[in-house]
Amino acid sequence: RGCLDLSLLVEALKHQEARTIVHREDLLIFKITILLLSYVSIIINSFEFYLALILSSITIMLVGRAYNIFLHSIVVYGPAALLIYFANLVFNTVSSRTVVILLYGYTVFIGLLMIVSTTPRKQFLRVLEKVRLDVVFFMTFSILEEFSEMLNSKKARGWEPGLNILNYYVVIVDAIKLSVVRLKNVEESLLARGVERV
Repeated sequence: RGCLDLSLLVEALKHQEARTIVHREDLLIFKITILLLSYVSIIINSFEFYLALILSSITIMLVGRAYNIFLHSIVVYGPAALLIYFANLVFNTVSSRTVVILLYGYTVFIGLLMIVSTTPRKQFLRVLEKVRLDVVFFMTFSILEEFSEMLNSKKARGWEPGLNILNYYVVIVDAIKLSVVRLKNVEESLLARGVERV
């Protein structure tokens, strides 16, 4: 499941460089607005408002040819949402609030995927450069790609974690090593740009 989430994020990051009408820079403010409305929609607490935001994000993704990312989002979010719903059903704690929270979760989830998959990296960097976070963005993207490749390589060699948490130990150690190396690179880059150590 964790590998599925990671591959979805990597897929969304790779789709940033697609050339579609929704990848244009003049639509960035519109997409940011949808994402911000997704976050604050919990205050409005309206079923119709959630659906409108979800449909807006999905429409942008479909126009941006991010079909696989949209379908992948359902595969990732759907089972978790159903598990939570049925667990509440078993314990007789299902309420309209449960449905609202699950809808809110997907509203934010699909909003994030929408903006990540349909906003080219250079647009993100122009915004992040202003707050000196562009290096962090590159590091995160690099770590995710390398970690995804590392998992695929292990699977190709027969690694299958199953439900045994101890099987994840090697992967966790490798992920920590990878993160330490990348953080060292980021530190050197920031120092080169004049950011001093605290």
